[in-house]
Amino acid sequence: MTGRILIAGAGPSGLLCAVELAARGVPCRVVDRRPGPAGGSRCPTLWQRTLRVLDAAGVSVEALRRAGTALERKRFLIAGADAEVDLRSGDGPFAAPLLIRQEDLERLLLERLRALGGAVEYGVELLEVRRNDGGASRHGAGAPAVVVLRGPDGVEEAPVDRVVCATGAAGRVAGVTGPADVAPVGMRWLLADVSVAPEDTPAPGVEHILRDHTGHGGLVPLPGGGHRLFLALPDDPAGADRQPTPAEVVEAARRSVGVRLTGEPGAIWAVRPRSWVADAFVDGPVVLLGDAARSFPMPVHGLNTGLQEAAELGWKLAAAASLPAAAGTELLATYDAERRTAAERIRERAERVLGYGSTVPLEVIRDRLLARVFELRTEPETVHAPGPLTAAGGALAGHRVPEGAGRAAGPGWYVALLPGTGPARPGRPGAEAGRAAAAVAARFGLPLVACPAVPAAEAADAARAPEGVPDAGARLLLVRPDGHVSFDGSPAEPAVLERHLQSVRRFL
Repeated sequence: MTGRILIAGAGPSGLLCAVELAARGVPCRVVDRRPGPAGGSRCPTLWQRTLRVLDAAGVSVEALRRAGTALERKRFLIAGADAEVDLRSGDGPFAAPLLIRQEDLERLLLERLRALGGAVEYGVELLEVRRNDGGASRHGAGAPAVVVLRGPDGVEEAPVDRVVCATGAAGRVAGVTGPADVAPVGMRWLLADVSVAPEDTPAPGVEHILRDHTGHGGLVPLPGGGHRLFLALPDDPAGADRQPTPAEVVEAARRSVGVRLTGEPGAIWAVRPRSWVADAFVDGPVVLLGDAARSFPMPVHGLNTGLQEAAELGWKLAAAASLPAAAGTELLATYDAERRTAAERIRERAERVLGYGSTVPLEVIRDRLLARVFELRTEPETVHAPGPLTAAGGALAGHRVPEGAGRAAGPGWYVALLPGTGPARPGRPGAEAGRAAAAVAARFGLPLVACPAVPAAEAADAARAPEGVPDAGARLLLVRPDGHVSFDGSPAEPAVLERHLQSVRRFL
């Protein structure tokens, strides 16, 4: 490949993919049919895993937090029962989810892209992707595809090696296989930015989830004041294209969940959610990203999953741009397989959680709440199965690298030495094991990162394993550019790591 990459769509996912490419020195062209960056709050919730992805991409978490507000707890008010869940984990920079207006998220991503020398061409729309049959075209031999773009200066055609469609669920492009005609899930989301009467206002940093015999909805605090109101309403196919009036929002909030609003609601929109996953995320030169690849019935999953997809796609596209064609194709096939699997898991969970607010009997939900059995609107952890990039065996393989395990200075692969923290096999890798690991890493041109020494009392927080993964003593890891563990083995057996590195060498 020559690296001619077009990204169509400069929402959060498209921007982060461009940032990942630019950070690795791979140029790309980014276009967006909108006249400029998005305004408004849209989906405001970023979960902790997404914050880690943004931090790894060089987006300042401190800047994100200055623009946002922490989401510390969820309070469930279900048919008279009342319970809270603490969403915080530890006290580091990723201790709590963040609520940030999408216009601020896009601004910070765009600032990062410009700092890396990138730019966005607004007012330019991708109309069509024409695939080359393998012969020469008037744009030159070997261009896998030609894109047709329409901008302020008219229509142009340009050859590309890859085109990333991050155009959203409604962004249909000729020559790109879109979703089948998927029916809505049988309800409507009504969303609005509102001011809540003092007696109904949640405590700072607390989201309210409400359900009673009259309806289901919630309130999410917004940075700078106010709340996002969301209501689950019966489907209305006849009025699918009509947006509610401010007076209808006020009445729906009172009638459905008993929330009193003050003043006139700000941004208002209603959507009929769909639930689908594309049959393929990679189809020749076309790569689907974000809502162009799948749709979940709750918007929060779309934003967070899209950013995590973008981080993975960015490094794989960058690597593929310098690899032989066969290896590049194989590497991008892992994006297709890994992210479609993750999307199917998230869709299944989203549909189940959505049922708790609609089809599951109210008494069942109330009993679960009283028993403190919660299933939150978060995405399940993405754990990659054994495959071309992930070795079988090892408790951490496929998971994200544990917090506190350190991180390489650059954006590439690295080897990590992780100390044990559990009572069964405590301790740190010895000097001999460290030298052997460093020698293996050096033979493949990779940095070695050792978990920094920490007091014993803090060790469990500094190098904790993912939830549900038992500690297995000191570990020798190979970490992918997206932070997922490719190999997990014992520091006493560096030869096993070396064999795995030989198997993935074509992708390094």
